[in-house]
Amino acid sequence: MSVKIISICGRSDTGVSRPFFGEGDDGHAYFIKRDNISRDQLVVEYVISRLAEECGLPVAPVQLVEIPSELTRYAIIERPEEFCPGRAFGSQRIPFADELRTSHLRQIEDEVKVRVLLFDWWVGNSDRQLTILGGDSNILWDPTLQSIHLVDHDRCLDPEFDETEFKREHVFRDVRPYIERSVFEKWRTKFESTIYNLGQIWDELPDEWLEDDSGITRTSITRQEIEAQLMKPGIPADGILPG
Repeated sequence: MSVKIISICGRSDTGVSRPFFGEGDDGHAYFIKRDNISRDQLVVEYVISRLAEECGLPVAPVQLVEIPSELTRYAIIERPEEFCPGRAFGSQRIPFADELRTSHLRQIEDEVKVRVLLFDWWVGNSDRQLTILGGDSNILWDPTLQSIHLVDHDRCLDPEFDETEFKREHVFRDVRPYIERSVFEKWRTKFESTIYNLGQIWDELPDEWLEDDSGITRTSITRQEIEAQLMKPGIPADGILPG
């Protein structure tokens, strides 16, 4: 079941895709992606976000949302051609959350940092960078619960993933020197076991993301390709270990 979007409040000023921001009929607010990114990115966003949930990572709750045609017809927003009716990806807004800053890093448990670092390496996510000079970690900081929420996974499985840059600029690179092989193997087993849920997750994807009304494929990525990339990554899985 999807949540119906009942109002639209604009779009984000940050992020490459600049997701739209709206209210659902379930009482929650959502950051919304659909026609502001490619179909391949939309599929990757949903699949990787759901895999992260299955791995127990602190992902902002993921939800399929429905954008009604009457809302798109009267919405006053920037670039309305990117806000079309249909089913979309929704990332639940965390009340009072703000972008993660370097000042928050000491408040995050090392075990959480390790899990996120290893997961991002596994899925080829080069879009979680933060240095003293700035960057975009795609992590939200919840000041109430003193916790983090991961967002924006549409650039995972990056064919141009740069392992050297990843190790140098990932927001949680500080824990890398302390990762023991036993810890790595534990989480690798956890991550790989979630691939058995990939078929179920793929079945959750709206048909309209994958094919048009004539049955013509809209995406170039398949479930089998995603599974292959995760089971046999192009770079060594243990390449993230120190040494």
